[in-house]
Amino acid sequence: MLVTKREQQIIDEIVKKGQVSIADLLDVVGVSRRTLYRDLQNLQDFLPKYQVNLIKIDQYYTLKGELSNLTDKRVVEEYSQNERHFMELILLIFEQAKLADFMNRFAISQPTATGDLKIIEQNLTFAGNGLVRDGGLEVIASEYSKRTLLVSCLVSNLSTRDIFNFSATIYQENKMVQLFQQAYFDSVTTAFERSKINNISDRTQGILRLFFIVTLERLGQNHLIENHYHFRPSKKALDFVTKIVQNLPNFRVNLPEIMYLSHMVDVLHFDKGGNFLFNEKYDTSFSYKVRQFIETVGVTTGLNFSRDEKIFTLLNTHLRSSFTLPQLFSDDKNDLVVSVQGEHPALFKVISRSLDDVFDKKFSKHEVALIALHFLATLERSSRVFPMTALLITSRGRVSMAFLARNLQTQFPFITSVKIIQVSQMGQEDLTHFDIVFTTEKIEDDNDDYSAETFIQISPSIALSNISEITQEIRKLRVNRTPHPQTETTVENPLDFQDFFLKSQVILQNFSISELTNIADFNETIYDLMRADNLIDWDLLERFKRTAFRIPKTNLALIHGISQVVPRPEFKIFDLTQEIEVVGMDKEPMSANRILFLTAPQSIDEIYNYILGKISSSIIENTLYTTIYSSGNYDIIYELLSKIIGESFTKYTSED
Repeated sequence: MLVTKREQQIIDEIVKKGQVSIADLLDVVGVSRRTLYRDLQNLQDFLPKYQVNLIKIDQYYTLKGELSNLTDKRVVEEYSQNERHFMELILLIFEQAKLADFMNRFAISQPTATGDLKIIEQNLTFAGNGLVRDGGLEVIASEYSKRTLLVSCLVSNLSTRDIFNFSATIYQENKMVQLFQQAYFDSVTTAFERSKINNISDRTQGILRLFFIVTLERLGQNHLIENHYHFRPSKKALDFVTKIVQNLPNFRVNLPEIMYLSHMVDVLHFDKGGNFLFNEKYDTSFSYKVRQFIETVGVTTGLNFSRDEKIFTLLNTHLRSSFTLPQLFSDDKNDLVVSVQGEHPALFKVISRSLDDVFDKKFSKHEVALIALHFLATLERSSRVFPMTALLITSRGRVSMAFLARNLQTQFPFITSVKIIQVSQMGQEDLTHFDIVFTTEKIEDDNDDYSAETFIQISPSIALSNISEITQEIRKLRVNRTPHPQTETTVENPLDFQDFFLKSQVILQNFSISELTNIADFNETIYDLMRADNLIDWDLLERFKRTAFRIPKTNLALIHGISQVVPRPEFKIFDLTQEIEVVGMDKEPMSANRILFLTAPQSIDEIYNYILGKISSSIIENTLYTTIYSSGNYDIIYELLSKIIGESFTKYTSED
């Protein structure tokens, strides 16, 4: 007889006392009345199979029949619905499950098991895979996809801390993890520790550890990566994986698997956006879609989110992770979704629709909510996206209030200015000219021109405990606000770093725009470019061929690369006499007649790398800049480069 822990408690209590009330049972099992009634109904349904009946007499429950049969009962482990779904999917991928297996293993009814399969099928379809039920249960997916699904299951049920501090205790306490061999967890944990991997975030390293574990598990089950995948990982990724594999002496990992793991390292670690100049694996088409997505949200909302220099990189990383690891069995009614969708319904709807349109993929409400947080963070972080002006009404001294005003601007960077007036001056000020009106005084709700809701009351000295309350009030205001027209402003350079200045001048002084006489052939034109720049390196030529791409809706093609024959970092532009066909960021063949040419030495120092990274990012992340690169003359583009370097100059020491 299979019973749950609670059902065992109920049976034991009735056998002990002969008859018990609902109140007695509630004290014993410690659950809600509704849950208890469900457990009692389950017992009434299956106990007759063992010649025992659960009977209710008046307000009491008792057992009648062959009670000796109750001694032969086995307590099954209890699983949450979500936990059960993950484990069922893993078992299906491992080809170790049938409907009856689910019913026995998880002590669920046939309707419940059938319902589970329906949910699993929906999530598989959502992730681009399928489930066949005719003649057995089978997950329809490539080995590549199956491994990704398995890692997604593990990521959803293990914290980064658990992965890094994996132990026998964690293994024993996690029922889902127990479906995998503990030896694989132990070996991969040791291999990563011995390899001393640096310059990688804990979360990314944690996910990569899981990919290694899953790979060993699948190899142990004789499931190899498909031959039709032609992975071309970067040298950095190959070195990374080789170092790990060398510390896995008890397991043989063949070359195709090393290439696969290196590919995943590229996807998750070396291909995160930002400075793509030196990254041959950079997915320009995906980055282009990210930019399209940001612009689409901006056009619909009337907010130029592209003005925030952080949002592209953050969203690029987040979305790549979403595409790499599908989110399974997400709860669309969790607190995050309810909060974001409830407080920002218009933005939530715009983001959801824009994601579907740009990426041609359905996103769960949970994923939409997570992405919406990036846009909300931008609004609260950047004064360039949605600047707001504030009025501070007070009866206190001006010196102390000036300090308070500076504190407000520090806590809320989008507040560009704070005007301070005394309470007696309220009648002389048009409050509608300000986006936010703060007051240190209690404003009575007895004026025809305004109500108490017009104001956000704050303490003369902002404590941390007040910040969240003020933030909530400001968010309410921003929902219905229309942004003021914005103008580009030049950021001043308050810092004086001689090395930075000198190296930026090297790039500016070597910048040029020149005409190149060419024939309408891509390969020949690249070769002519190299000769024009006195670069003769066949490896570099091949790299240029792999990294070249055209920027959609422009006449621009970008060619970039590094080589030991390049003497110094350079950014040059070549205008072609004849158009050449180049594959665009959107994977479509297009014509181009202006080449953006970025090169750098094999070994490049941090400052050069930083400056060129900012230039390369500006080419695809900022629509206005792209237009200037496309049609601007030498003077205009030189001015733009100076501006980009100037802005970078102020942020150089503050970036992580």
